Amino acid sequence: MFNFFKKKKISNKKIDKIYDQHLYTGLNGILMRYCHRNLEKTLPNKEFKKVLEIGAGSEPHYKYIKEKNCKYFILELKGGKKLLDKRFKYKFYDGNKIPFKDSEFDRIILSHTLEHIVFPEFFLKQVLRKVKKGGVVSISLPTDPAVMWRIGRLFNKIFKIKKTLNTNALEYDYMNSIEHINSFFNLHSIIRYNFQKKIKESFLPFNINFPDINLFYNVHLIK
Repeated sequence: MFNFFKKKKISNKKIDKIYDQHLYTGLNGILMRYCHRNLEKTLPNKEFKKVLEIGAGSEPHYKYIKEKNCKYFILELKGGKKLLDKRFKYKFYDGNKIPFKDSEFDRIILSHTLEHIVFPEFFLKQVLRKVKKGGVVSISLPTDPAVMWRIGRLFNKIFKIKKTLNTNALEYDYMNSIEHINSFFNLHSIIRYNFQKKIKESFLPFNINFPDINLFYNVHLIK
């Protein structure tokens, strides 16, 4: 979405407004917040004093966590939005090298981020190095292009995109193709192959390991 609207020379502030209106209003908003809440429900019972969220955008996961007194860092791409909130400490990066020391965090959160990363396997291994022994990497993913997700996209094309994005169906499909550069099925295989003995996973809304009838996938990698 960001790359598509940037090509149209729309300001970052306007893009953020369009993004929020599309993803966090109506049925989309209900489902996205449901995904955020459920990521916390399956979180291992540990203490997290220092947390990093990568790619928070304008809707940080912070509001859903229990330990509000933790040190909460947000890592965004250069040129990204910085929220005026003293609870968050921001850093910006090039999308490749994570600018923190190894074993620095108790938890790292990637909420609807990994599907946008160019080299996801390399990136995940780098992320895992940044958490302490016993730390957790929490990941939320859309099941795109599974059947239920495609039905949801069709719903958006019919009922929502004209109002919230001011685009047509072809533009909407193109927008998704350049943003969701990794399919869920590839990411799921990468996660299970590399971390199969260290994961706690769930599918939403039906919690059955069958992506085509679900919309989201949440997983915690335990170092």
